[in-house]
This record gives sequence, C-alpha cells and structure tokens, in this order.
Amino acid sequence: MFYLKEISLKDFRCYRTYTEKFIPAINIIVGDNAVGKTSLVEAIYCLGLTRSHKATNDSELIREGNEYTIIKGFFNNEEEDDEIILSISNNGKRINKNNKIEASLSKYLGYFSAIIFCPEDLNLINGAPMSRRKFLDVNIGQINKQYLKYSINYKKILKQRNEVLKHLGENEKFDDRILSILTEALISEAKSIIIEREKFINELNKHLYGKCNYISSESENGKIIYTPNCSADNLKKESENKKILDKITKTTNWGPHRDDFVVTINDREASKFASQGQQKTIALSIKLGLADLIKEKSKKVLVILDDVFGELDVNRQNRVLDLLKFDNQIFITTTTIDNLSEKVLKESKVIHIDKGGEENGR
Repeated sequence: MFYLKEISLKDFRCYRTYTEKFIPAINIIVGDNAVGKTSLVEAIYCLGLTRSHKATNDSELIREGNEYTIIKGFFNNEEEDDEIILSISNNGKRINKNNKIEASLSKYLGYFSAIIFCPEDLNLINGAPMSRRKFLDVNIGQINKQYLKYSINYKKILKQRNEVLKHLGENEKFDDRILSILTEALISEAKSIIIEREKFINELNKHLYGKCNYISSESENGKIIYTPNCSADNLKKESENKKILDKITKTTNWGPHRDDFVVTINDREASKFASQGQQKTIALSIKLGLADLIKEKSKKVLVILDDVFGELDVNRQNRVLDLLKFDNQIFITTTTIDNLSEKVLKESKVIHIDKGGEENGR
C-alpha cells in the first residue's frame, strides 16, 4: 500500500519546525480553530501537486520573516521507501526525489494523487464558474497527463490569440491570417479538452450517485451536468459566429475557458434549492466519488477531509466515515472527536494540535 509515513516542515505557514508520523489508515487531526490543522494537510497536498489548494501565491506558504520553506515527506511506495522534498522560495520551487532533483515539476506530477475536501469546495455548487473549471483541470490532470498538455497548449494559444485581437492594426489582412492560424490551433486543443471533460464528468457521476445517496440515508441523489460553452463538434462554426464579436471585445468569446457545470440534487439545481447541509453533502460526495474514480486509475491516492463535519448532523458524519473504509490513507481535520464512534477511533490515529506552530515552536 502506498502511504505517507512521516512529514517534516520547516518555516511552513505558522510552523517553524514540525514532524509527525502517520498510519496507513485514518489519521484524525484534532484541535481548535487557527492552530495549524489546515496548514498541516495543506503541506501534504503540496507534496502531491507541488502547489497549495488555498494560496494564490506560493510565497504565502513561507513563514513570515523567512526566505524559503521546505516540506519533506517519507512515503511507503510498494516495497520501497521514497523521500520527497519540496522547497519553495520567492525565486521558485523544486522537487528533490530520493536525492535527485527532478528536471521539471510537470515530470514529477502524478507521483501520487491527492484528493482534498475543504469548506471552499462549496464553490463547486454556488461559486463562480472559474472554481468549477479549476476543479476539472486539476483533477483530470492528476490522472491524464495528455489532458495537461492540451490544457497548457490551449492557454498558450488563447493568450496569443487574445494578444492579436487586442492589437489589431492597419494591416488587417496580415492580422486576419495570423488570427485564422491561431483559431485553427485553438480549436484542435479545445476539442480534446471538451471531450476529456465530458468523459471525466460521466465517469465521476457513476461514483457520485451512490455516495450522495448513502450519506443522505437514501433521500438525495446527486449529479453533475456539464454545460460546455460549445460542443466539440461545433467549435468551428462558433468561432466563425463570434469572429466579429471577438474583434469588437478584443478577446476570445468561445471555447472551454468559458465552460461550466451545474450540480443537482434530486434533479434540482443545488445552488438554488439545497440547504447548507445538503450542499456540503453533495460537495463531499463529489470528492469521495473522485477518490474512487482516481483509485481506478492509480494505486497511489491520499484523501484529505479538512473540516468535513461542519453543517452535517451526527448521522451524516458517521455515514461519511462508513464510506472511508477503502484502501487509501486518509487525513481528517476536526475540532472535536466527541461524535465519532469508538470503532472508528480505535482504527485511527488521533493527532492533537494544541497551539499554533509559531507559539509552540513546531
């Protein structure tokens, strides 16, 4: 089984130095608010994706007054042990795997997959479309390196096309030729992205349905409905229809950078009709379903549930825990373990964080 045996932090968020060992099963991290629970699981996530799920800039991860931070993880990888060191400074970041510096971060990505649920995941339901597109890009990219290439190429070509639109000059025939070349290239990448997104959502829905139904005691069924800006087969026509608008607005008004999806509960839009508890249930179900989906494609998956129990009644809390009996290492943060069953606690390692890292020297 693949799992994280130990983590060491240096000048990460509120921690000066901190080391903790974990078990291959459920690790429950308990403590009051603002003591460093989320920062600890954020560091675990960073070891997988080389970036935070929360920070907008890597420099936010560096403890105030320092020039760099180091996250070190020791992993059990089948019969071997791996040492992964992620170092982040204001000048960039790098990955050292078993005493060898990785040639690029993109080559390292995929070493293991990290699935995290956090309060911000309610944005999957009622946030801006950008949050849902990011969810697709991050998680499809974890299991499909070709999708990463499509996405990187698409963003590069999109940027070039928008630059041409912004600076349309007197030589309109020349600009139109360049625009036509970039449009064809963009369509090619866009088609691949839309096809992969549709395939991913269809697969995720198969796992999502059962999760939501079980957590809600068979009262709720969840589903994701993909709403692409235009279909894969209609990109050429859409680009021609929007050509004049693109020139007027000086930006590209079609393509997967404008995609979205809708989350429903019992065939009704969750953002409009669901309670906070129902919204959290469906958001959590999406992430648990995602863990199962990625597990089908990769044996190396870590699941992180950050502040998962808020807004969930005791019955739903324990049903969530019932679903966590698959073969993955799991990290849960919570302010209390009072409502957790003795059976779950007996199978778990409980880690208490009493004070913030800055106060206790961790």
